[in-house]
Order: sequence, then structure tokens, then C-alpha cells
Amino acid sequence: MSRQKNKPNKLSKGAGGIKGKFKQIQQLKQMQEEMKKTRSALAKEVVTVVSSEGGVTIEITGDQRVENILISKEFFASVDAKSLEDVLVKSVNEAIEQSQSLAASRLEKLTSGLGLGLS
Repeated sequence: MSRQKNKPNKLSKGAGGIKGKFKQIQQLKQMQEEMKKTRSALAKEVVTVVSSEGGVTIEITGDQRVENILISKEFFASVDAKSLEDVLVKSVNEAIEQSQSLAASRLEKLTSGLGLGLS
């Protein structure tokens, strides 16, 4: 007669068993759904950056899509082409950085606490 009944059942024990793996898969699926919702919400959020000179305004979404570049008439009339280019580059880069920070903070909230090592 076999004594298999006394052996521990590896399929149902702890995080290493099938139940643990199934729970992890469920958590990952839930996280994927939340990420889709968060990315969709980020696409609707707009970050606004105004240049230090005040003449250029950049509007960018949370998914890094430039929505608007606004240049005041006064600023445009008072600056040469090279200076305008420099201000635009600096402002767009700052807007991208702020948008990326916003996205990272929102997505980090989803991954933290799951114990998956993704945060």
C-alpha cells in the first residue's frame, strides 16, 4: 500500500503551487486592465508648460502627444528665429519630461504592492 496520502500536496501549497501561480496570473490580468484604463485616462490629461520667458506654452497629454504649441504675438515679434527655436526645444522637452513623470507616477501606483518586483 502506498503512503502518498502523507506526502505534502505541492499543487495547492503556498505561492509555489498551482493556486499561487493562478493567483499571480489573476493579479497580472487585473493589473493589465487597470493599466489600460490608466493609459486611456492619461491620454485625456493635459500637462501645460509655459516657458520661463512666458511667450511659449506647450500642452501635452499624459501619453506624450503634443496637443498645442502657443506662441504669443508679443514674444514672436520680439525674438529672433534662433532664440525662438531654443525656447521651443527647451519647452517641448520640459513638457515631455513632466508628461512622463505624470505617467510614471500613475502607473507606479498600479504595480506597487503586488509583490511582482515591477515597482
